[in-house]
Amino acid sequence: MSSNNLTNLVDAEKVFEISEINRIVKNILLNHLEKVWIGGEVSNFVEASSGHWYFSLKDSSAQIRCTMFKGYNHLSSITPKNGDQIEAFGAISLYEARGDYQINIEQVREKGTGNLFEKFVQLKDKLEKLGLFNEENKLPVPAYPKNIGVITSASGAALRDVLSVLNKQQNFNQVVIYPCSVQGKEAANEICAAISKANVQKMVDVLILCRGGGSIEDLWSFNEEKVVNAIAQSKLPIISGVGHETDFTLTDFVADMRAPTPTAAASVILEKLNKLDEYFEYYLSALQKNISNLLKSKNQELDFLEKRIVSPKDKLKRSKELIHNLKKQFTTTLKNKFFNAEKEIDILRKRFTSPQEKIQRAEERIKNTEKDLNYTALRRIKEQQSKINFIDEKLNILNPRNILAKGYSIVYNGLDVVKDSNKVDLNDNLDIQLHSGTLLVQVKNNKKH
Repeated sequence: MSSNNLTNLVDAEKVFEISEINRIVKNILLNHLEKVWIGGEVSNFVEASSGHWYFSLKDSSAQIRCTMFKGYNHLSSITPKNGDQIEAFGAISLYEARGDYQINIEQVREKGTGNLFEKFVQLKDKLEKLGLFNEENKLPVPAYPKNIGVITSASGAALRDVLSVLNKQQNFNQVVIYPCSVQGKEAANEICAAISKANVQKMVDVLILCRGGGSIEDLWSFNEEKVVNAIAQSKLPIISGVGHETDFTLTDFVADMRAPTPTAAASVILEKLNKLDEYFEYYLSALQKNISNLLKSKNQELDFLEKRIVSPKDKLKRSKELIHNLKKQFTTTLKNKFFNAEKEIDILRKRFTSPQEKIQRAEERIKNTEKDLNYTALRRIKEQQSKINFIDEKLNILNPRNILAKGYSIVYNGLDVVKDSNKVDLNDNLDIQLHSGTLLVQVKNNKKH
């Protein structure tokens, strides 16, 4: 600010109140100085009951008071301690009541974090241009993984969280742990070695790469270019569950799926395994419904055939043949249905080896259903056969030839059957049909009545 501008703000002839001068200085600082980043050592740190932070930043030759109000500090990823080297961003201001000049802090970070973040952005842009983050390069996560690999620290809370979630479901064979450092100089190399080992052994269907939250320095191993390349080259799908929800690393961008936390990564697997039970129940219900519909359809066909059975022998013969064919077709259809059902169950059993007890119960229910169906089908066929035999007996009883065999005869006058002697005259020629042969007679006497 030029001396002329300052002159415009201050009247040389006026005697100012202290509060007025402090207000003028505060306005000059706030309105004419940009917000800045400063770095130094934390001292005299106090967290007030109001939630505000008060501390000083100092270097070897000077210090400055700092205030970070609750509205800003609750968003901070770190809580400074005396002796910490930090960088702070804020506006230079003045506390009018005491005339103390201070900085109102809006952001804090560990010293050097700014350089790491710039390196993070540059590396992200580089790898993105190489296509390592493209969706078409990502592998699908298996719908029903049998074996699950976990790459993390063997002693970390992340592993306990993952195992705690996976133990809620038993529809998988095993969890293979690939222990490695997740922080420090050797962490990146150990992570790459674990990914390579899992790919060579081929013991798992999917990998979870995880660790708990931390600062950008703590998570830097997951931003190393060698780790990103190892994930991109993996033939096994990898779920990245690094840090907290607000943490992002380059492994999140290259992984086949990103989960905000280790627990969330395990929950992705858990959700897929839970669907296995739902699918099994669905297919079993569909199978039972199909069998029930088939029985209803065949029962309707049998009822329809019953109504079509009439007295002539030729139709009875065709009905018998039709029932025989239906029985054969019905049996073949049932066998095919049960064969397909057993085949489907075998496929499910091979794919999902773990709930054995559920599969066994399903097989027992299907066998019982098959037994009941065979019993019902045979009973229905026997009932129809009995009806046919009954009708056949009635036909035989009513057959005129069987009546003639008992000594009865049929008298014809021309083409008419003689039922009344009043319809016959003397000297009429009559034909008398016997059980065996025919007599030609002439009427010599007629006792009419």
